Amino acid sequence: MKKIIILCLLTCSFPTFGQEDEKPIQWDISGFVDLYYGQDFREPLAGDRFPFLYNHNRKNRPSINLALVTVQLKSKYFRANLGIQQGTYAQDNLSEEPKALRWIHQANVGVALDQNQSLWLDVGVLPSHIGFENAISTKNLTLSRSLIAENSPYFETGARLKWKMNQRWDFAFLVLNGWQRIRFIPGKAAPSFGTRATYTPNENTTLNWSTFLGTDQPAESGTYLYFSNLFGKFRLDQKWNLIIGLDVGNRTVEGDFNPTWWGTSLILQRQFSGKFASAIRYEYYHDPFQAIATSLNNWGIETGGISLNTDWTLGKVAILRLEGRYLTGPSLGQDNGNSTDFFLLGSIAFTLN
Repeated sequence: MKKIIILCLLTCSFPTFGQEDEKPIQWDISGFVDLYYGQDFREPLAGDRFPFLYNHNRKNRPSINLALVTVQLKSKYFRANLGIQQGTYAQDNLSEEPKALRWIHQANVGVALDQNQSLWLDVGVLPSHIGFENAISTKNLTLSRSLIAENSPYFETGARLKWKMNQRWDFAFLVLNGWQRIRFIPGKAAPSFGTRATYTPNENTTLNWSTFLGTDQPAESGTYLYFSNLFGKFRLDQKWNLIIGLDVGNRTVEGDFNPTWWGTSLILQRQFSGKFASAIRYEYYHDPFQAIATSLNNWGIETGGISLNTDWTLGKVAILRLEGRYLTGPSLGQDNGNSTDFFLLGSIAFTLN
């Protein structure tokens, strides 16, 4: 973290482009809390669900998935974000970090490198450049996260160079300290890298390709990750939204065995009114050798399923959501036999600005 703090200070010291371009720093503070209860019809006892899920992962007891306070600062050539979090998401998704760092949702500063603010350098703990879902549930079409989102980074630490070439194309190049890490990996000798290319031909279509090349283990382990994420977001008309995503990854290990994983998700949402919407999702995840995801047994993850959720907007600050999710596959049980799981999840989330 010392190296990142030094880099942040150096970034903040960049000169502005002229006194005539300066404007006062604007700041904003916001809060978010997601309360939930999940009923697992296969297992009536309270506890945790599956080790490959990191959101809404408590069953048969009320819990807080994410409580978040975010402070944002922004001027013409400078921006900074600090998010402090707690909840079962932070406990599960940051379990490899020291307890003091699990409070960090994001902590970054950025500076514009040109007068048009089309080229930005941001350093610190950043939101992930991978995928179409994030930890704030109300920003996603479904209440629970898809299996591909749960098993790819939600955050990353390092430096990001972001370039908005024009109204249609955005690019980003990242130098990171590993696969979803805040602390540097002990013994790690080389950085990890990420890229992102986003094409927006019109206001109704977004196409994205993100990659990751690096590792999640110390250098002496000799393992590397090669990962690619593709997704498309389509607003079909005023009432229908469609998202299609595909993840493919490979882990190199010693010898000739290099396990590969892949997953897909398709989400279709119907907006019935300004206060009521519903979405259906199909998903499948294939990681039979646990190259990236952990299952309940030694047979890996080969899991598919479908979910249906409904959303009600209550006033200006609250959203009530209900979702039924059915999963099937050998990764859901303690042995290699095929198992099924039906989970009913309810949430009420509040956003304060």
